Amino acid sequence: MNDITIDDYRCVRETVRAWKGRKVLIAGDMILDEYLYGTTDRVSREAPVVIVRYDGSSWCPGGAANAATNVAALGGKAVASGVTGRDDTAKRLGEMLRSSGVNTGGMVAAAGLMTTSKTRVLAGDFHAQRQQIVRIDRESCAPLSQSMEKRLLRSIEKRLPGCGAVILSDYGQGVFSGGVAKAIIEMASASGIPLIADSRFGLTGFRGITTATPNEVEAAEAAGIDPGSDDALKKMGRKLLRALQSDSLLITRGRLGMALFRPRRKTLKVGVVGSPEATDVTGAGDTVVSAVALTLAAGAGMQEAMLAANVAASIVVMKRGTAVTGPDEILSRLDSIREARGGGGS
Repeated sequence: MNDITIDDYRCVRETVRAWKGRKVLIAGDMILDEYLYGTTDRVSREAPVVIVRYDGSSWCPGGAANAATNVAALGGKAVASGVTGRDDTAKRLGEMLRSSGVNTGGMVAAAGLMTTSKTRVLAGDFHAQRQQIVRIDRESCAPLSQSMEKRLLRSIEKRLPGCGAVILSDYGQGVFSGGVAKAIIEMASASGIPLIADSRFGLTGFRGITTATPNEVEAAEAAGIDPGSDDALKKMGRKLLRALQSDSLLITRGRLGMALFRPRRKTLKVGVVGSPEATDVTGAGDTVVSAVALTLAAGAGMQEAMLAANVAASIVVMKRGTAVTGPDEILSRLDSIREARGGGGS
């Protein structure tokens, strides 16, 4: 049973409007996502695989770079800080970020380093919907050298003043494998800046943050608890709160909504807004962490952050590919919620 009702969404409109102009620094693994499209009409005689006839390609920011574009799309001032190579991938990624309104002054480039990219091949026959049939990752997950760590941390320290929040976006590409996470947490905490961690594989390495936004599978892996029941959910939430020593923890649960954990307070659950059947969940976690960061930057609390993130995510998961949403779209969804409850105030 969910603790949050549709009436509680009345606060979200004010929350969304308060996002405008809030400065958020996004530190982490900057990735370029490539989508390669094609049609399939026969099987190869060389091997038991389908032949894909190439139709075209598209690119978009991924990983921490997608979180940065989400912050900008939601109305905030996004500052991206990460490490790339000096290659064509980095050039394309930088151009896309800047065209989305993201400040890339915090990016650090190194000769000889490979910028991470993920190529998804989507194909189908002439009349069918294209499906992902393979993904090709070009990456180097080696830890940063000490000199690169120092360069990155100097860049982040220079850009922290004026920030309302910091996002630590960890996709396991090596940015946080050394002492970077601890150093950023110490710097931001000393300035009273909220820190929000979104970590795919190493959540417990972000001790001392303000909050984190793992999905239920990530939380279960970090806590070492099998998911699948309300009791398991509560155990993993409480265990991670203790491990992270954080003020809160927001676990996203797909079609089951979200659950908010805070020390010495009851767990709050919220159901999904709109259809529980998502079209594509790619990048939805980046939308959630961005909405939470902007809400905390605006001075609101985690309950407001959860509700706003829930509405934003409900829009993004109905779009194909790595997508973003904006204040106007969210406000329109809030109008739909108001209408669903009989025209009352939102």
